[in-house]
Amino acid sequence: MNYIITGTTYNGKYIDAPKAGTQVLSREELAQSKLRFLEADKVYVPSETALSTVIERMDNPDGVAGVNKLKDKYLCREALKGLYPDFYFAKCKLEDIPHLDTMGKKIVIKPLRGFFGTGVRFADADTDLKVLKEEIRSEVAENSRFFPESVLTKDEYVVEEFIAGEEYAVDMFYDELGHAVITNIYHHPVSESLDYAHLMYYSNKELFGLYLEPFLRFFNEFGATLKLRSFPIHAEFKLRGDEFIPIEFNPMRYGGFGLADLSSLSYEYQPIAAYFDNQAPDWKAIWKSRERYNYAFILAYNGKGLDLNTKKPNHARFRDYLQKYAELMDYVELDFQRNPVFAIAYIRSDDYEKMMQLLGTEFREFFD
Repeated sequence: MNYIITGTTYNGKYIDAPKAGTQVLSREELAQSKLRFLEADKVYVPSETALSTVIERMDNPDGVAGVNKLKDKYLCREALKGLYPDFYFAKCKLEDIPHLDTMGKKIVIKPLRGFFGTGVRFADADTDLKVLKEEIRSEVAENSRFFPESVLTKDEYVVEEFIAGEEYAVDMFYDELGHAVITNIYHHPVSESLDYAHLMYYSNKELFGLYLEPFLRFFNEFGATLKLRSFPIHAEFKLRGDEFIPIEFNPMRYGGFGLADLSSLSYEYQPIAAYFDNQAPDWKAIWKSRERYNYAFILAYNGKGLDLNTKKPNHARFRDYLQKYAELMDYVELDFQRNPVFAIAYIRSDDYEKMMQLLGTEFREFFD
């Protein structure tokens, strides 16, 4: 049986009309039922907020172990040791952050379980770690109203060596035989404001030409160590020189807040249905008629520092703004008081430089 278990953040459009044979349940409906997931079942969890409830119902030891290793950033680094033996990482409590020894190097501090970049900070020998600790504590406390403890840990953190380089993301699944299938590759460029860190993910033919085979090799090797079958993942990487270093894995789903819908809008290829049907895309055929385009996901943040009790987003103004830079394929309005974002936009552009100007967007301008 195929299942989609929804959570409290945006789950994407596919759940509104899934293929026959797929049962859609909310996290609350699952919790109130006696349903358990057998090893033969395929489960997709589009919102991070439903993951812990799903794990409690899984009768698949390898699947449970895979989820736990991927979600716990320390356990994940342990699982990656064989591929990256020289990579430095450690675990600490929030209260220990002021006493960290950076060893004269730049480091990254992340919640042990995290989402949406909350509480992620960089530090080096010149950083005031006491101030940094309070910044992390405050931000995690603020976003805890959106994400429960099972999604965002408050007191436990992982410390890693800083990885310089461009950031990329991959949506993929392991098929019924454990073979890796790539459903999209994205570049995640840096926005001009760190407050809007996940503003854009985009894809194009060039990315696939350069990186499809390297990512397939990585996931097939990594999957062999975890023994995963029928298992979707959203993964994020830094490209250091000519080597991809993983920085995060999100199990049992593709990119959150509807990122996976970019694939169906761009390629007429539904990645969630492909996971359930065990079907790999024909990327050569897909890109043959789309080679001139860039396809992008735009996450519209609640403007930094605004009082959301007195301000609300102006969606018409934001849509007009986007269409000055690209073609708008779809637009989804979100409840800005229940999410850290007010909308998701899916755009297409044959002018790369013009599209990239959106990285300078200041979202306060779209609130009245």
